Amino acid sequence: MIPVDSLLYKIDQKLNKLSTNEHQEIPVEDKILALNEAQIKLIKQKVDGFSTVSGLGMDSFKKRYEDLQSLVQPYNHQPLPLVLKNAELNQWFAYLHVLTPQYMFYIDSYILADKGRCTDRKIWINRDLAKHGDLQFCLNNVHYRPSFEYQETFNFISSDEISVFTDGTFTPKDIYISYMRYPQYINKAGYIMLDGLPSFDQDCELELYLEDELLDLTVQNLAMYTENQSAVQSSIYRIQTNE
Repeated sequence: MIPVDSLLYKIDQKLNKLSTNEHQEIPVEDKILALNEAQIKLIKQKVDGFSTVSGLGMDSFKKRYEDLQSLVQPYNHQPLPLVLKNAELNQWFAYLHVLTPQYMFYIDSYILADKGRCTDRKIWINRDLAKHGDLQFCLNNVHYRPSFEYQETFNFISSDEISVFTDGTFTPKDIYISYMRYPQYINKAGYIMLDGLPSFDQDCELELYLEDELLDLTVQNLAMYTENQSAVQSSIYRIQTNE
């Protein structure tokens, strides 16, 4: 956890010219908005790094995963029932918006399926989400098409739905998803929020060692807002050297 009071104090420290206190008068609600925008941006940057793991090496992948480990929801957190969507394609789906806490990024999944007397067979889903244009190829290629015997299938995500496919010989029942949830909203008591409710104290739940990265992204946004060019340049440099 990163204390919100520490974040707010260090924002002023990084933005201000200590001799004049220039750029100091930024309302706390604006700092809170900037912190939450920066928090989402930081998570996206870490997740994007997963896709380039082959170029970074296993140590880099492990670090990026550990950075966000507190946000990962396990498979058994909330299994979702699958519903037939397209009988011709043997496509089944579940809504992602029903997941609690709120779904942000897909990590991995498996389904439980039945075929004849064999029930609740665990079938793993290919980690790489399929592209819509590859659907017919995946369904017809012997190396990729769904198989109850080999315990594998594929999926894709569209809008707020996740779809899985069968070869027509087995019936999927539930999907178990490991995913990354949205972080809690960073907040500080003392102002009225946009929904008319009083604000409350909520620390940032990211790992403490990510404080500098979060602050650099936050300060960059606020420095641009206040036309504090020296702070903008300083934050850009720190962002580039963080990893």
